[in-house]
Amino acid sequence: MILIDATPLQSEHRFRGVGAYVRALVSHVEAAGDVLPRYLASWQDRDLIRDVLPSARTLTLPRPHRPAQVYWLYNEAFLRAALLRVQPHVFLAPDFNGLVRNPFGKTVAVLYDLTALKLNPGAPRPTGLSERLSDWRWRTYHHKLRRADHIIAISESARRDATEMLGIRPDTMTVIHLGVDHDRFRPTAGEGAFAGQPPYVLAIGGRGENKNQARILEAFSRVAGEHPGVRLYFAGPWREPDLAWLRDLNRRYRLEGRAEHLGYVADADLPSLYGNATAFVFPSLEEGFGLPVLEAMACGTPVITSTTSSLPEVAGDAALKVDPHSVDAIEAAMREVLGRPGLRAELARRGIERAAAFTWQRTARETIALLKRVSG
Repeated sequence: MILIDATPLQSEHRFRGVGAYVRALVSHVEAAGDVLPRYLASWQDRDLIRDVLPSARTLTLPRPHRPAQVYWLYNEAFLRAALLRVQPHVFLAPDFNGLVRNPFGKTVAVLYDLTALKLNPGAPRPTGLSERLSDWRWRTYHHKLRRADHIIAISESARRDATEMLGIRPDTMTVIHLGVDHDRFRPTAGEGAFAGQPPYVLAIGGRGENKNQARILEAFSRVAGEHPGVRLYFAGPWREPDLAWLRDLNRRYRLEGRAEHLGYVADADLPSLYGNATAFVFPSLEEGFGLPVLEAMACGTPVITSTTSSLPEVAGDAALKVDPHSVDAIEAAMREVLGRPGLRAELARRGIERAAAFTWQRTARETIALLKRVSG
C-alpha cells in the first residue's frame, strides 16, 4: 500500500510548484489506473480536493492551521495519526512541512531545493521568536532528510546540493524532473486575455532576493529608452511593501508607466500571459528546478535565465543564459532578444522542442516505479 500526502493541495502550496507537482502526480496516477494509492487530506478546505482525489481512497483527518509559526508541529501529529491508521508500505512525503518516518515501511521524501542554505551560508542565528521557530523548522527538516529511506530530487542540482551540504549519499536519491501540462501551456501568441497588450517583457515570482527583481528592473531601465513601446510586467504573490518598492524604483529609474506589477493573474490566463510576452526573464539566483522556464518555453516565448543552480539543466541550449549577479549580463541579453526578431524566433523554436521532453506523465510514471521499487 502506498500513501501519498495530498495536503499541499489544501495549503498555500497549491499556488506553487509543490502544489503543481502533487496535482499532476495524482491526476496521472489515477488516469493510468495500474496503481491505486491512498491519499491523505485535511478536513479543512475539503472543497479544494473534492474533484481531485478519489473519495473512497482518501483519508481525511482534522488538522489545525493556526498559529502558522508552529503549523508544522500540528502537521507532525496529523501525519503520525494517518500512518497509524493506514500502515502503508511506502509513504510519499511531497511537502517539506510533512516529512515523518513511516514506522510500518519506507518513507520517500521529495527534495525541491536547499535555497535557504545556499543563499545564506554562515548567517547568524536569528533572534526573533518567529525567525527562530522558522530556523528550527528548517534544521529539523534537513535532519529528517538525512533519515529518509529514499529521496526524490527534482533536479541533478538539488541532488548534488544534498550531497555536498547535507552529506546525503547520492545512491539514496533519484532524480525525477517535473513536467509541463502541454494541454494548457502551448504557443498562445495572439490568444487570450493578454493578446491586446503592448509588447512586454515578463518576470514571474514572489518578491525576494532569490528572484532577482532588482537586477531585472535595473537592466530594463538601461534598455527601455531604445524600445519605448516595451513594458516590463511582474507577476506573482506580492504584498503592499513590495509594490511600494517597485514604485520607488520606478521613480528612481524614470520608468513610471513602463514597469508594473499585474496583481492577481487567474490561473487560466497564465498561458496567455506567457505566450504573448516578447521575452520571459528568469535570472534567479537559486532554483530547485525552475518550472516557469519550461512553461514559458512551451508557450513559444524566448527565455532569458541563469547560468546557476538547476536552470541550465532545465533550459538546455534553448535559452539565453546569463550570470544572475551581473546587471550588465541581464541587460545585454534583453537587448539581444528585443533587438533581434530572428533570435526570438529561434529561441521560441528551440524552447518548444525542449519543453516537449518534460511531461507530467513521465514524472508520474517514474515516481510510481520508484515507490514500487522502494517498497520491495
